[in-house]
Amino acid sequence: MKSSDSLPTRGRPRTQDAASRRQVIIESAYRAFVELGFANTSTAEVARRAKVSKRTLYEVFSDKQALFAAVISEHRHLLLDLPRPEDEQCALDESLFRIFRLDVSEEQSLEREAILRLMTRESILFPELSDYLYETRAVSSREMLMDWLQSTASEKNLPLDDAAVYAGMLMDVVFGALMPHRRVADFREKQVIAEHIKRRIQITLRGMGWLPA
Repeated sequence: MKSSDSLPTRGRPRTQDAASRRQVIIESAYRAFVELGFANTSTAEVARRAKVSKRTLYEVFSDKQALFAAVISEHRHLLLDLPRPEDEQCALDESLFRIFRLDVSEEQSLEREAILRLMTRESILFPELSDYLYETRAVSSREMLMDWLQSTASEKNLPLDDAAVYAGMLMDVVFGALMPHRRVADFREKQVIAEHIKRRIQITLRGMGWLPA
């Protein structure tokens, strides 16, 4: 007779399968939303791409809005790399370069552009969807950046009049430049844009009193 130590652990494979299935659904939905848009993406199409039944999909996500929110939440690391490692030691401007992922590869740059365009496009077309993203905290980039600014100011004894204003200003500086009016296909040009963003961040930090003039 086998000892209790040699008996298989029940429940763990099922949990792993559920997590894997959820991940496959999210990734399939992401590709569908990017390609077709929110309005033209049906749950049936997502289920087909994920190779699951609609019933299985609805066991994981209550509706298409919840699925879209999960997609955005899953990919928000492409926009802001937060929180930062506790033992990170670097200059303040370098920290923000890393937070805003300004030195990513060409593949990562394309992924970030896709999620930015998806969020921007669908928020304009469906304002209620944008509201839902914020209500469910699928989008919390601004709040996370505010937390970083507040903790950094406290730790380094730096001036911080209004974390919300500075967080919004930094995000406008970065994402306003990352979403140009025309599509930039040349990665070298994107790298030039990233260098311009770095200079703008440094100018902003000097205005905040976080870098020497």
